[in-house]
Amino acid sequence: MSKSIKLKDQVYQKIFNEIIEGHYAQNQIITERELIEKYGVSKSPVREALIELCNEKVLESRPRLGYQICPISIMDISDTLELRIILETAALEQTFSHLEDSYIEQLKANISESSKMHHEKNIAKHWSGNISFHLLLCSFCGNKSIYQELERALKFCSRGASQYFLSSWKKRRETTAQRHILLIEAMEKRELESAKKILREDILDLKREIVEDLVD
Repeated sequence: MSKSIKLKDQVYQKIFNEIIEGHYAQNQIITERELIEKYGVSKSPVREALIELCNEKVLESRPRLGYQICPISIMDISDTLELRIILETAALEQTFSHLEDSYIEQLKANISESSKMHHEKNIAKHWSGNISFHLLLCSFCGNKSIYQELERALKFCSRGASQYFLSSWKKRRETTAQRHILLIEAMEKRELESAKKILREDILDLKREIVEDLVD
């Protein structure tokens, strides 16, 4: 049973990554049959993965047709980024109340590992590293509800980034973790307000790139 669950998770991640990488267009219909053939797996893990993606509103079931890639509006992205600011700065405040050097060392290790993927210019890997950093930072506050809500918001942002600036990202997007490094430095100095400001700017960078670039 555990093997089946693991296979479902693998199929889920493959579908999600291919959406992020632009292999599937927004509103495109995909089917169980094509995924079974593509991934060389049985019907069960594909169906389970599709159900989970529907629950997360990544896909929408279309009876007798298949599953449609859900589009994301600019307003949805903007609202989600504002939610991230609220969640992540609140979590950071809680973390500072019991901040340990071990937390900082874990964040440094995370950046070091993620930097290995940055040179590949792969948006799925870039977002995997980015999500990993922000969830690790959030985990230190010890609030599971905040963590779970942030995880959903980060996944949503990764899809929005893919939908709106995938082609331009490949050409010009810098994948350094400069703000993450500055955030860690502020944490080392125990400067909460500075750390919160850097974190807000890090989140708003995405808003500027996706939302404001389109307006221009």
